Amino acid sequence: MTAPQPGRRWQTWSGTVGCRPAQLLAPTTEDAVVAVVRAAGERGIPVRAAGSGHSFNALACTDGVLLDLSRYRGVLAVNAAAGEVTVRGGTTLRELAEVLDRRGLALANIGTLAEQSVAGAISTGNHGSGLAHAPLSAQVIRLRLVTADGRVRTLDADHEPEVFRCARTALGTLGVLSTVTLRCVPQFNLRVSTRSEPLDTVLDGFTDWAAEADHVAFSWLPWQNRAGLRALRVTDAPRTRDAVRRRYATTLDEVRCGLIGLAGRADARAVPWLKGRRLLPARPAVEYVDASHRVFTFPQPVKFLALEHALPLEATPDALRALRRTLRRTGAYSPYSVLVRVGAGDDSPLSPAYGRRTGYVNLTVPRTAGQVELLRAIEPVLRDHGGRPHWGKAHTATVEVLAPRYPEWELFQRIRAELDPDGLFASDYTDRVLGPVQPNEARAAVTVPAQAGPHETAAVEDGG
Repeated sequence: MTAPQPGRRWQTWSGTVGCRPAQLLAPTTEDAVVAVVRAAGERGIPVRAAGSGHSFNALACTDGVLLDLSRYRGVLAVNAAAGEVTVRGGTTLRELAEVLDRRGLALANIGTLAEQSVAGAISTGNHGSGLAHAPLSAQVIRLRLVTADGRVRTLDADHEPEVFRCARTALGTLGVLSTVTLRCVPQFNLRVSTRSEPLDTVLDGFTDWAAEADHVAFSWLPWQNRAGLRALRVTDAPRTRDAVRRRYATTLDEVRCGLIGLAGRADARAVPWLKGRRLLPARPAVEYVDASHRVFTFPQPVKFLALEHALPLEATPDALRALRRTLRRTGAYSPYSVLVRVGAGDDSPLSPAYGRRTGYVNLTVPRTAGQVELLRAIEPVLRDHGGRPHWGKAHTATVEVLAPRYPEWELFQRIRAELDPDGLFASDYTDRVLGPVQPNEARAAVTVPAQAGPHETAAVEDGG
């Protein structure tokens, strides 16, 4: 483990949030993680863990001990016959996908940011798209959790099943995810098909569109009336020659969006003009085939800020119509498209997809004050339609807003009080979104707040 670095500043990948922990440590073994947690517990110093810093909020920040898990990485075991892979928590999704690919295996579904750590992606509800696919945490078979008492607990569906369900999406508040065993599948290729349709056509047939392929997504520039649709279907066809070029076309679009964001930072109303014509014709359909992990992800060199909410699938079309009205009323736009994806329900109590088929609505903006105003405008819209914020992205929700949206909120809080009664893994940020740890005997007298109103707060913090 690297030596303590007191006073050194740590910041997220986007650079929008940071902190100056008392100690910044980079363990390379599970024993080192255990030693840090035990020592911190004895001294009453809070501990938070960070992977690659891809959260857009202060989730990992602390003035105590920050465990940087970026050196605690590597694939430990691959069992092709059982369809299992075990990795250290700091391993990136890219590293994991490449190792599996060489072994003729794959993850069934992952999100677009391949540089996220496995532990971070699981803990915050990372997801891809597809009605048959729950978030990444649902692919977890077992995990090893370093808890506040310095123990390492092995959890799965047969051993402490309630703790296991809670630990799969826990924001790092139940302990440090040391190693994770994930379910994997035989390697597969995906045929990518793109087309353009009127947005209203897509929204009118939203549930049918959501089920039309193994994985679907659409993007939409709010000043336009058409959406770009993307369908991914499992195929036995070989990779096509232009697959690399197609994949990097998305990266180039990210670069263009970043440049437009800089050019339009003085006035977001100029973005449509900078982006191009306000009304674009239907784009020709495009098809290509590539390995699944290269289709799911793409290099993202431009840093940005993002907000995303998980909504009931059936409520998503009305939410997007309301979002269109709000954005057009403001007249200010982001150069990035609104991204819409779908997913299966999940049973992890704090999963944004808990208990329902889900529509995910994501808005990305450049890191400028004017663009952040867009996030302030759309958060209440998504909240009004039953949205739960993505734990790793920008939002202003507090425990009063969040608790009524999660049916098993109290179960999670009970497990949290049992595993971390002194709040070793708490922080100002987790106190804001989950509340302070309360002993279970005190919790019995606490009533979960009624459903919060639609506009509890009007501000989205820069980065959190």
